[in-house]
Amino acid sequence: MAILGTVCAVHAQTEQDVKNKDVPAFLQQLAATRKTIADGYIRWTDAAKAKDVDAVVSLYADDATILPDEKEAVSGKNAIRTFYRDWFAQNDKLVQQRFENLDSVQEGDLLIDSTRFSGVAMKDGKEVQPRGKRLIVWKRDVKGQWRIFRDTWNKSPMQ
Repeated sequence: MAILGTVCAVHAQTEQDVKNKDVPAFLQQLAATRKTIADGYIRWTDAAKAKDVDAVVSLYADDATILPDEKEAVSGKNAIRTFYRDWFAQNDKLVQQRFENLDSVQEGDLLIDSTRFSGVAMKDGKEVQPRGKRLIVWKRDVKGQWRIFRDTWNKSPMQ
C-alpha cells in the first residue's frame, strides 16, 4: 500500500513541478521577487491613472523618500501623501504608462531597479507623451512585502 501511495504521488507531479526542481532556489526567489516588483509598477500605474492617493502611498515604506523631477526631496509617508494629493489635484491626467527595465540589482532586502518610462497624459487639454528615467530602491519590510524605499525620476528630452 505504501508503494502505491508513493507511485501516485510521483505521477501527480506536473511538468512545471519537475522544471522548478531543476531551478536553484535562489533563482526561483529572484523570479518571484521580479514578479512582485513588476506587479508594483502595475499597481502604481493603475493608481496614478485613477488619481488614487491611498493606493499609490500604500506602495511606499514608512521611511521612504521621493526625489521628483524639478522639485525638492519629500520624505516620510505623510509628506509623500501630500505630494501625490497635490499632484493628482492638477488637471493633468495620466492615460497610459509603460516601464522598461534597464537593470536590477538585489542585495538581501534591497532591490535597485533602473527603468525607462514612457506614456500618454493629458495636460491642459492636450495629449503629451512624457518619457524619462526612474530609479527605485525597493525594500522588503518585516512582513516580507516589497515597498518603495527611494524613488527618483526625471524627464528625457521630447523627441
